[in-house]
Amino acid sequence: MATKRVNRTFGRKKDGVPNIMAVDRISKLPDPVIHHILSFVPTLYAVRMSILSRRWRRVWYSIPALHFCDSDNMGYPVFGGQQKKAFYKFVEECVKHRQICTRYITDSVITRFKLDIEHYGDNAPIDKWFTSAVLRNVEHLNLSIKAEDFVGFYRLPEAVLNARSLTVLKLSGLRLGNPCLVSLPSLLSLSLMQVELFDEPLRNLMLGCPALEKFCLKDCFCLPKLQISSSTLKFLEIIDEDLFETIEVVAINLQSFIYDGDSNDINLSACKAIRSLSLDSPLNSKSLEDLICGLPLLESLTSDLHFELTLKHIRICGQHLKSIRLDIDDCGQENPEVTIEAPNLISFYYRGDIMCGISMNAPDNLLDVQIVIEEGYSSGQKYDRDWYINLIMFLSNFIFSWKTTVSLHVNSEEVCILYASFVDLVYLQIIIARLIYLHIYK
Repeated sequence: MATKRVNRTFGRKKDGVPNIMAVDRISKLPDPVIHHILSFVPTLYAVRMSILSRRWRRVWYSIPALHFCDSDNMGYPVFGGQQKKAFYKFVEECVKHRQICTRYITDSVITRFKLDIEHYGDNAPIDKWFTSAVLRNVEHLNLSIKAEDFVGFYRLPEAVLNARSLTVLKLSGLRLGNPCLVSLPSLLSLSLMQVELFDEPLRNLMLGCPALEKFCLKDCFCLPKLQISSSTLKFLEIIDEDLFETIEVVAINLQSFIYDGDSNDINLSACKAIRSLSLDSPLNSKSLEDLICGLPLLESLTSDLHFELTLKHIRICGQHLKSIRLDIDDCGQENPEVTIEAPNLISFYYRGDIMCGISMNAPDNLLDVQIVIEEGYSSGQKYDRDWYINLIMFLSNFIFSWKTTVSLHVNSEEVCILYASFVDLVYLQIIIARLIYLHIYK
């Protein structure tokens, strides 16, 4: 009777060279290292590794993070009902096994829980998972629950909003609906993305986070007037694709504020400690000037200026300003003007059209200047003599010291050819002599 031959040289030396591919080096790592590595992969793959050997059988019981995503391959078609049932059963079994193993494995502690699923209207099992995770002293909770068509938003259970161990909470695609008591005494970072939000639940949320330092609000809705009040908040980011009619922030310890949206009514008068400000908003000249001048400790300013009917001239002033970054997408039909008064400026960046007039008497400590020349939305730009004269006039508005490093970025090699034609112009030679770096980009 014929028998199957077994390759008994697997892992052995061949011609004096060891078979490195056959060596299992990961299994020889210390348990804490393996747990740390596996905490960054979906739990499904960590569980599947338990069939490799006895060494791996119970490793996943001690991984400090659980990460579930309903798009992970459960062995069924992604859009089929069997895939959904298999996923829910898998999560339930994982949670149950982790609860059981705490009786005999001392280091079976969950510190991070992440769930990324689509909501089909069945809240009970999801509530059970979250409650279990919260009771296990989870510190980082990341929940993304996308509502399917004709299915209401998932409403976060009160148990999550009263988790005393939470330090980081990220919520996406769900609802903070009816007012309820919130107690998150350890929470330091909060992120809300595409969350259905109302005034009173947001107010209760802020009151229930006495240690909150970082708050990110992105594309939330059902809240026309945004009011944020916190005495501990240091970093605030608001990205608004819909429209907050008004934004009012009362945060005496706020150091950084980022806003990208369409609101033209922003009140930061109570935030005198802000040192970093980033704005992409259609504010008019007076509102923008008042906003900047009302921040006496401001050191860094980033702004996308919208020169439309409401904005023709802007004055930027700040005794402590050290870094300014201005982006101008389109100057429109008229030539807008920007006046900068910042005696302690160190770094300046400008991206936009040369038809924008920028006036700046640069201080001696200005070290770095970057200018990116773009022609707005026009096409077929002619780099002729008139364009070059406009460039000279634009650069002449900057009065730099000789120790300032100036970088000029343009989007056509024609500029270099044109420069060779006018290099005999004395004033142009002086301007170009200060350009340490000329970059052609496309």
